[in-house]
Parts: sequence; C-alpha cells; structure tokens
Amino acid sequence: MKDRLFAVVRIILFISIFATLIGIMNFYLVQSNWASIDRWEQYSAKDDIDTLFVGSSVGWVVVPRTIDGLNSCRCVNLSTPNQFYKTSLEAVRFVSKQQPLSMVVLLTGFEGLESSEDYAAAMAFNKAQYETAPLIQREAAAFALKMGRYTDPKFLTSVDSINAWFDWVESFTYSIPEIYKNVAYRRSRKDPGYALDFTKKVERKEPQSTTSVKDDISKAQSLDLSHIDIDNRSLERLDEMASYLTANDVRFVVIVTPHRSDAGEELGEEYGIIDSFLEDFVTKRGGEYFNIDSDPALRELLPDNMFMDREHIVDEGNDIVSTKIAELLR
Repeated sequence: MKDRLFAVVRIILFISIFATLIGIMNFYLVQSNWASIDRWEQYSAKDDIDTLFVGSSVGWVVVPRTIDGLNSCRCVNLSTPNQFYKTSLEAVRFVSKQQPLSMVVLLTGFEGLESSEDYAAAMAFNKAQYETAPLIQREAAAFALKMGRYTDPKFLTSVDSINAWFDWVESFTYSIPEIYKNVAYRRSRKDPGYALDFTKKVERKEPQSTTSVKDDISKAQSLDLSHIDIDNRSLERLDEMASYLTANDVRFVVIVTPHRSDAGEELGEEYGIIDSFLEDFVTKRGGEYFNIDSDPALRELLPDNMFMDREHIVDEGNDIVSTKIAELLR
C-alpha cells in the first residue's frame, strides 16, 4: 500500500515540477504576443460594435477609425498574423454572441484557401483573450484550446500535436536583450491590462442546415491549378461561417485585399479561375464578394513602392484602402 502511495506521490511531484519548469520557460522565452493582445485590447475598449473585421495580417489594411468616420459605424479589426479561416470563425462566434453585430467582413487573399490553420498562430490569438484573466481561468482555457485541436486528423499526425504543449518551441527568443524586453513587456501589461466579458450574451441561432460543400470541393479539385493547392477544410470553415452568419441575419462580406503586382502576375491565368471560384462560393451562400486586388483604379493609387512586401502596405496606403472598403460597405 505504501509503495503505491509513494508511486502516486512521485508521479504527482514529477508532473508538478515538469509543469512549473515549462511555465518558467514559456514566461521567459515565448515572444510577447503583442499583435493578438493589441487586437483583443482594442476590442475590449469598445462598449458596443456593429461591424467585425477578421482575417490574417493582410487585414491590417483596415483602419477602424477611418471606417467609423466615413460610415458612422462602430467597428473593430481582429485580423492577426497567420489567422486562417478556422481561427476567424472562432472569433466570429465569440464576438457575435457578445455584440449585436450587423456585419462581418473577412479579409483574405487567395493564399487563405491553402491552409485550414496555423496552430501556433491560432493558440497565440486565442490565448490572448485570457491574457489578464485570473490564472486558473487562463490556464483552463489554454488547456481546452489545445485539446480542441486534437479533433483535427492532420493535427494528430504533425509535430504540432506535441509542440502545442511546449509554447517556447514554436515562438522563442534566446538572446539576453530580447528576454529582458520580453519579461519587461509582460510585467508592464499587468498594470493597464484588459479583461473580456465572457458573461455578456446575445442569443444566436445555429444553422438548421448548411449548404453542402461536397460539390464545391469536387469543383475545386477539378480546377487546373498549379500555383495554389486549395485545402478542403478551408472551404468547410468558410461555408460554416457563411451559414452561421446567414442564420443570424448578419451581413457577410468577403474582401480580397490588395497585393503587390507581382503576386498576381505569378498566378497568370489561374488568377481569374480562383477569383471566379471564390466569388461563386461566397455569393451562393448569401455573402458578398469584392476583389479590390484587381481594381485598376485602386491599383493606380497603390504602386508597388507602397508595399512593404508582397501583401503588407505602408500606413498611407492603408488609409487609401480603408476608404475604398468603406465605400464598398456603404
């Protein structure tokens, strides 16, 4: 009996020490998740919003104050690096149950069709919701999020299935100056802080029946594409988002954001094929589709030297794009 008790105590002690060491390493080595934290903080600072923008970092072209000023709305932009459709859908479901939304805008590029999720980016975005929540609530939420990823067969067979429990493996910084800045940032965050209200509720309906995506998946597989490999799960997530918003009478808009000219040139004739497929996919589900990347008038205002890379624009260009988006949404 004593041997069993000692064995249990040793196991508990080992797990406790191991978890403590991992927590310490995460605190010092995991790079501060400033992008996601900033987005959730901006969201928490607004009492009520009616327009939600989601998407990857291409969505940074949206300047909320510009949209608010031109359209007399109350919007927030939750676009973050490598936020693919699964994470965007989770954000939509969370915010829509807290806010009386009238419109959701997904900002994307064709590259968004290629991946269903970036696990490290998704964890960073979702964990930022609980950045200043009580320790037990924060850790319980992080555990639930990690376990939820195991429902994805592709996740199970990837290194992410192990790395998910060791945050510092995916997003680390080893230099002493960076570690110092990292810890200083984390400590400074505790003063201003922010806390999301998880008790606020808006009644939402689940769609009774969703549009079958089987035909569209077959159509995507039959497209003669060599530059883009459309992931079936991306189409399923996009379908679920459209169905959910339609069921709740929330306007759904998909906007393909501007890219540097050579990005489109690389696709050649395939650009039009993908554009037509995505437009058909969105509109048949009751959504609206705008490809401002192919707008010649906007292209004149956004020469390649206004792009920092293939898809990110300087601040002046973001104001230009935001003005264009405000006009479309109006």
